[in-house]
Amino acid sequence: MATFTRKLPALLAQTHVVLEVRDVRLPLTSINPTLESALQKWKKGREASGGGVCERIVVYSKRDLIDGGEEALRNALSKHFEHRTHFNSNGSPKDIHDLQSTLVSIAKENAEIAPALNVLVVGMPNMGKSTLLNSLRWAGTNNATKAMRTSALPGLTQKTSERLKLCHDPPIYAVDSPGVMVPFLGRGNEGRERAFKLALIAGMKDSLYDDEALSAYLHYKLNRLNPSSALSISPVSQAETNGPYYPYLEPAYLSLYPTSIPEAPTDSIEELLDILSHRLNARLRGGEPDIKRTAKWFLKWWREGGATKAPMTHGWGFDFDFRERKPRSPEDVDAEGPTEYVVDENRQEVLQDGSLQERMEREVNRFVTEVLETGENTRGFGISVTRERQIEKAEKRRVREERRQRKRAEPRR
Repeated sequence: MATFTRKLPALLAQTHVVLEVRDVRLPLTSINPTLESALQKWKKGREASGGGVCERIVVYSKRDLIDGGEEALRNALSKHFEHRTHFNSNGSPKDIHDLQSTLVSIAKENAEIAPALNVLVVGMPNMGKSTLLNSLRWAGTNNATKAMRTSALPGLTQKTSERLKLCHDPPIYAVDSPGVMVPFLGRGNEGRERAFKLALIAGMKDSLYDDEALSAYLHYKLNRLNPSSALSISPVSQAETNGPYYPYLEPAYLSLYPTSIPEAPTDSIEELLDILSHRLNARLRGGEPDIKRTAKWFLKWWREGGATKAPMTHGWGFDFDFRERKPRSPEDVDAEGPTEYVVDENRQEVLQDGSLQERMEREVNRFVTEVLETGENTRGFGISVTRERQIEKAEKRRVREERRQRKRAEPRR
């Protein structure tokens, strides 16, 4: 990963089209701020040098795991980003042919200045880069066999591949890259949540996060953002518990309940996993539920699209939260405290006004302002605390070494 980052400027110098692959379930979290900065410099440098082909296409993979909203997302992103946006479903020949047609069109329009079109494929780990390349090769080279190995786990592609022919006429070549990982996801609760999101879509190695912890986060998100119909809960009875009031709706995981158990939402991950273990008959010796096996199955169910058809009223994907936020104070720059939301007189959280696109635009604006515009080396994003300490120690060593050299250079008395 680090080696590829160092090679990136040289690769971009030979590139005509950057094909960036993101996961449509995390359209914002799967944006790499460091890569974003590098691509902006590439585009400005290419324009300043007098031209040359300089195109960027963002491909949102796993389109089949969402339930509509693509055009709203495309329009919301266009307010801030100058790139073409394409959506791709796994196993959809039409989506692949549409993308192939776009590349062919770019190649034909620029045939005089670029006899062979060079495409660089980038993106975070496990976003489907190698799968996309194999599909494009199949579509453009008369059903040629796949050339890139693929895996459901992140990190299979460890080094930049050789040029891969995607089309004979016009000639189009591509290079696959290792996943470009964000070195630091941010401080505070929001940084931790970004890490959980990436782990949830298998964008990180499984060993970094416990399946039970990921299941708890998935359960929380489905309760909050993935409802299918309203469930009446008395605010008075909730207030009597002195606990937080959550306007639970009917989440998608209820479809997993055994028929013998009433379909009622729960705020306890332990209770949910116990119920699901009954369905799976996942039991340990002594009759105790096998929580680890059940948690792994619950994650697999979601990753394979188990919650796709449940309409979302409080959000879209796992990046867009349409609840009305209370403004943060200017002093709370690290966002260590939990995000607070506006509630009405019945203690129901208030949703933002407007169409799906307008709500998405607000969330994209917030992401750009709070994440991308901070700069990759500013406090809160870009460099971890550990890396900051390493830089500080290196600077101290440099100062000590300079002092020693000055003393050696001084004439002896």
